[in-house]
Formats: sequence, C-alpha cells, structure tokens
Amino acid sequence: MKTYTSNCGRMRIKMKTNIRGDSGLSDSGLQRSHKFYLEKHKDTLDKIEKYGKIEIERRKSEAKAKKKNSLWQTIKGWFNVK
Repeated sequence: MKTYTSNCGRMRIKMKTNIRGDSGLSDSGLQRSHKFYLEKHKDTLDKIEKYGKIEIERRKSEAKAKKKNSLWQTIKGWFNVK
C-alpha cells in the first residue's frame, strides 16, 4: 500500500491507495466498468428517473394547490384574527 502526499495551500493531504472506494483500476478501466454498469442497469435507472420526475411534478402540484378556507376562516381573515 502506497501513501501519496499532496500540498493544497496550507493543508497537507495524505491519501492511501486501496482505501474504501478505490477500485484499483486505471482511469480508462474505471470508465469502461462504469459504462458497462450503466448499460446493464439502464432499464432500472430509467424507471428510477421516471419515478423521480413524476414525484417532483406531484409535489409541485400539491404546493400549488391551495386549501379553500371555510366561511369562518375567511371572516377571521378579514379582521386579522388568528
């Protein structure tokens, strides 16, 4: 396991290879594996994206929908009574 040191302004950062999240692949290998993953799970990702868009639209419509005040609430509103 190698340790790389980088100076960022005043901070000194140490980074070890093969820590969690480091696949050990080169950049091109990582891109190929990412492309393979996206192709393999394309249908599932499309469903998730479609559901997300529907959920956003639903929340927007709920936010726009204004509750209708009852007669008593309207009268209290005229006199600024809470």
